[in-house]
Amino acid sequence: MEIDLRNRNFLDMKYFSEEEILYLIDLAADFKKLKKEKKAHKYLEGQNLILLFEEASTRTRTSFEVAAFDLGMGVSLINSNSSKLGEKESIEDSINVFDRYFDGIVYRGNKQAMLEKLVNMTEVPIYNAMTDKSHPSQMISDMLTIKEKFGYLRGLNLVYLGYPGDIMPNSLSVTCAKLGINFTACGPREYFPKRDFIDQSQDFAESHHSQVIYTENLEEAVRGADIIYTDMWIALTEMENVPLERIYKLYPYRVDRKVMAKTHDNSIFMHCLPALHDKKSKLAKKVISKLPKDMDFDGMEVTDEVFRSEKSMVFDQTENRIPAVKAILYSTLKTE
Repeated sequence: MEIDLRNRNFLDMKYFSEEEILYLIDLAADFKKLKKEKKAHKYLEGQNLILLFEEASTRTRTSFEVAAFDLGMGVSLINSNSSKLGEKESIEDSINVFDRYFDGIVYRGNKQAMLEKLVNMTEVPIYNAMTDKSHPSQMISDMLTIKEKFGYLRGLNLVYLGYPGDIMPNSLSVTCAKLGINFTACGPREYFPKRDFIDQSQDFAESHHSQVIYTENLEEAVRGADIIYTDMWIALTEMENVPLERIYKLYPYRVDRKVMAKTHDNSIFMHCLPALHDKKSKLAKKVISKLPKDMDFDGMEVTDEVFRSEKSMVFDQTENRIPAVKAILYSTLKTE
């Protein structure tokens, strides 16, 4: 079956089939090989991309920039410091201009609704560089990393620890279900996603012969896991008002060596970054200053020991963002 994604929007993994996701993963692996062999691949030369980043970003922004440059594209960045959609002119007017200037529009913001709104205003593909609902480009990177490690995807057991209804577990839930990976999200019940989302993910899992489970039981969740995944418990916008109550509730679900010891011998640890695993960042220092003095901080969602261990794939994940984005851009913007 030939996969054709030309002119497709890249909004959420729920809009892509298992075959299409696997195609993107394999294509990303091909682009990674080309880069390693230092072979030019300016397949989209003459095309231009705009990055509309209303939310701050480091890895996602640079991965789109480098990927586009390697493919021969021109790139323009508009962030919240230089311009904000809807301030100086209507969103519709701005997008109508971008639609004529650029071949693709990359959007990062805190509302999936805005992303969906943009789709109806333009004829060029729209790419989700993370919203409050999903982070699909990270999924291609993560699945490539897992496949590189294990050689396959179907039948693996991925466990997310922490905030079960956050952006990353929501993205992982759908992606894993469609790829036949058993997904478990483990954390306090009050942080589970809405029932309709859980039902949707479990429907995807049922039709792809996998499982999607939400539980509070840490011991049962991590036993025999192949992949342990976590993410920060606070948003970067919460630096000035650290959510201490949430931190206390999620603390029992942090990833430490005891958690990793309950997993398979060849298990791996994953995190999309940034991570509060040590005291070196300004964010970590800000958080620590808000914590009780008697609370020993050796990492929040993950300990530094696990983060820097041989099981940690965190920098493999971030390296794989660039070939993942290349696969997404090339497959949707190629002309033949």
